[in-house]
Amino acid sequence: MKLLFIFTGGTIGSTRNGDVISADADKSYKIIEAYEKAHGIDFEYDVAEPYTELSENNTGLHMRALCRCIREKLGAGYDGIIATHGSDTLQYTAAAVGYCIGLDTVPVCLVAANAPIESPDSNAIDNLHGAIRFIAGTEGRGAFAVYRNSASDTVRVHRATRLIGAKAYSDDLSSANKRVYGIFDSNFNFIKDEKYAEMSDGLGAFDPELLEETNEGAAVLFSYPGMSYPELSERTKYVIVNTYHSGTLNTKSESARSFFAKAKKKGIPVYATGISEGPQYESAESFRELGITPVTALSPVAAYIKLWLAYSAGIDPKTAIKTSLSGDIVL
Repeated sequence: MKLLFIFTGGTIGSTRNGDVISADADKSYKIIEAYEKAHGIDFEYDVAEPYTELSENNTGLHMRALCRCIREKLGAGYDGIIATHGSDTLQYTAAAVGYCIGLDTVPVCLVAANAPIESPDSNAIDNLHGAIRFIAGTEGRGAFAVYRNSASDTVRVHRATRLIGAKAYSDDLSSANKRVYGIFDSNFNFIKDEKYAEMSDGLGAFDPELLEETNEGAAVLFSYPGMSYPELSERTKYVIVNTYHSGTLNTKSESARSFFAKAKKKGIPVYATGISEGPQYESAESFRELGITPVTALSPVAAYIKLWLAYSAGIDPKTAIKTSLSGDIVL
């Protein structure tokens, strides 16, 4: 087996000095050394380092650089690719990777860590081992994220385009509808979730060059009681509103209705994310009247990245969000 390791920094590639954790370009080889000490190395590998950065500092250019690196190496004879990444923005980069390679590739696994590798509480080596075992077992194709949430938890394999945003004060990783691709048991045998299902790609993979440093066309809002709405600038192409957990928005307030009316008048589409299929609360009955398009069966993180790419590519966004790519539609 031959692997490519792509190191980008993040906690898994960081060093702690006193109370400060910072990215360490030399840490990549220490990860390999630590892995060899724990599990041995019975495979060939190469290393690439497109950048070294803490993931909270990532922009579209970082996602572009990683996706470009992966796409360039997909036909280079590797059995799989493993990319290390910080946990803060892993969900966004994972979605971008999935959308830029599709399903029909060798497995590409993103891994992160809850603490630097020298910490006794770090899950870095377990996550890396899970990714290596997943690739060795040819358990799936396309993009994944491999991660253990806590010391008592098992290593889980998530479809890269189904991750949801992290909760405050938590470094856990979760998938939409709590449906993961599979798990590893205590002996690191992979068990695929029998209820997991996905559709084949209905769209072609996006070109990573579409990702600019900033997503200037998007206005992204998060729901909270008493929220105020921003002015829509001339650069705003579309609005994404992240709903409450039940897929609801305040559609009664004059502030909200005025904002949505202005967007509708300007011809600016509004997308509401985090909405499940099935019965909805009565507040959602106003969506059509207010010009709000509900985005169902798609992670809010994935929706953000997919809409960014679709608008940049000139593809009809309302068709794109309903068409499966890289297993993103939650069934």
